[in-house]
Amino acid sequence: MLDRPIAVAAVLMLLVGTGIAAFQGSARAQSGEHGDGHATHHDWYQLLNTPQGYSCCKGDAASGDCRPVQARPRDDGQWEAYFGGQWQPVPPERILPDSLNRVPLHAHICEQDGYVRCFLRGGGGS
Repeated sequence: MLDRPIAVAAVLMLLVGTGIAAFQGSARAQSGEHGDGHATHHDWYQLLNTPQGYSCCKGDAASGDCRPVQARPRDDGQWEAYFGGQWQPVPPERILPDSLNRVPLHAHICEQDGYVRCFLRGGGGS
């Protein structure tokens, strides 16, 4: 029979290990690279439209133009996202209403060749 403190320590280690694995998985899904996380959310990415009424997503799951992305607000109130291997500004006119984000804990971007079509902010700027 296990000693109670040992059992508690074992459970805590299991929980911490699970949390670290979950964090690492979400970090990889937010690399900002084309295709990372796109297939998971393609069903609603393809429904997003720019403020001008054009589709945010090219419409095919293979392009990976819409995807989760790391993002943060800047000191001047504008937003920037990590894609193409660097932090880049997000044009304010490309930011969609927060209510459209079906995975609100994460930011999402629809971008190709450096052109941002749509951007959804995430909770806490993630």
